Amino acid sequence: MIYTEDGLKETQEMVVEMEQALNRLRKEIKPFNEQQYSIMSQGLISQIRQMREEIEEYLGIVPFRDPVPETQVPAYV
Repeated sequence: MIYTEDGLKETQEMVVEMEQALNRLRKEIKPFNEQQYSIMSQGLISQIRQMREEIEEYLGIVPFRDPVPETQVPAYV
């Protein structure tokens, strides 16, 4: 969780570093062994996604969702 501007900056820097590491794996491993790349990249991708979500939450970015009118919600009785 990000609580300060310093935390935001640190998290953004970590995302850049992890993206660079992922890019190195993509260049060095994927051409020779796609399955190994997939296994090795899963953790990085998961961490990058989590940190991006934290950044978006801190910045107040929320996904756009169309409200569902009550008339379209099925009634289960």
